[in-house]
Amino acid sequence: MQKVKYNFLTLKLLFLYSLFYSTILLGFYFNEDSLGGAKADFLYHYNISQKFSENFFLTFSAYGTNTDGMNARNSPVFWILISYLNNFVSSEFLRLINSSSSLLISFLFYRCLVIKFKNVDKFCLFFFSCILFLSPTIRSVSIWPSTLNWGLVFFLISLLNYLKFLNTSSNKKKNLYIYYTVFFIAISAYLHPSFAVFYIFYLFNFVKHYKFGVVTLYILLFSLTLAAPSLFYIVSKDFFSSFQAAQGIQTSNIQSLNLSNKILIISTMILFFIIPVLNLKILINRIKNIELKEFSIIVIFCLINIYLFNYPAFDSGLGGGFFYKASNILFGNNLIFYISSIIAITSIYLLLEKNFYNYVLLFILIIYTPQLTIYNKYYDPLILIIFSILINFNLKDHFFKKYYKFLQLYFISVVYLLIGIFKSQIF
Repeated sequence: MQKVKYNFLTLKLLFLYSLFYSTILLGFYFNEDSLGGAKADFLYHYNISQKFSENFFLTFSAYGTNTDGMNARNSPVFWILISYLNNFVSSEFLRLINSSSSLLISFLFYRCLVIKFKNVDKFCLFFFSCILFLSPTIRSVSIWPSTLNWGLVFFLISLLNYLKFLNTSSNKKKNLYIYYTVFFIAISAYLHPSFAVFYIFYLFNFVKHYKFGVVTLYILLFSLTLAAPSLFYIVSKDFFSSFQAAQGIQTSNIQSLNLSNKILIISTMILFFIIPVLNLKILINRIKNIELKEFSIIVIFCLINIYLFNYPAFDSGLGGGFFYKASNILFGNNLIFYISSIIAITSIYLLLEKNFYNYVLLFILIIYTPQLTIYNKYYDPLILIIFSILINFNLKDHFFKKYYKFLQLYFISVVYLLIGIFKSQIF
């Protein structure tokens, strides 16, 4: 009987996968680009990868200095691999193969959820993981190859091994999972460098478990060995200057590194992406019960950041997130955005429950985008994954205990996707 039940569950999962993946293939057929810039990014970097095929050393020219009009702030590793495939397959077939990354991302997310939520029905977890198929970012970079989707694949593999590290009592297996975790986060970072910041979180937890002993020293040496080629490349090619120039923005370092911009914008993005899974009753009750002293400190913190806020004007087209755009489109100023940022920072503070490791992750999310520009695509679906798996956040009470939340999540996700498709078709 148990075997029949298991087989039935497997069939349901396969059916759902086929159904959701077919929407990716449909998007592939119609050249969907719900991000609006994924196609242009792919064509630009694919052109560089073709030059790699002709002259391998152009790899380092394009991704270190401006040569022959080529300049990029992405890691060259992914496009080096693509340059080899250029000799065997067409760009269309390459795109079709790349679309499978959506399957891997969703499945790896599901595997992480199964370990994290042992007492939640597996079909519910699987259905929850399938929401990633509706992410405009996942869809666009699956249809138009990018470093992001494959970086996310290996980040999820590292996350899966980290969860196994937490859930095994065998010291031998723990040691093994640590090295797997570090190895795969390194691969993730080589493909999409922003993921390297999550090593900070892993390191904090490994040091907490092993203190400053021999194992910790081995982990650091192993990590340094993996990082050495990228560190040499960054230093030798003056990559940071190229990184800023590749944005096409002439701006001061002060503006580019203004943490107030990142704190306000990224906080509103976090709120935007977790609203669909929040139980607002729980959040509102916590807001009602917050101490006046704590709330006063939060408001003062927000006002200081609002005073220092100097993100480029809305009409510059440099992102800023949903609340920033909505505020400027509807009212021609940042007033609604500032109010939203206060609500967002207050909500995040209450949801993080004064947990040190939650604050580490929040800091990581803020430094995840070192460049001036901050777009929704950088945090979609990363924030949902982080709040589901890493952050000490009671997702079970907020989401899984209420089945209507699935309807809410899918409705909001479909609307968000349709807005992205409509916008990309119009603009």
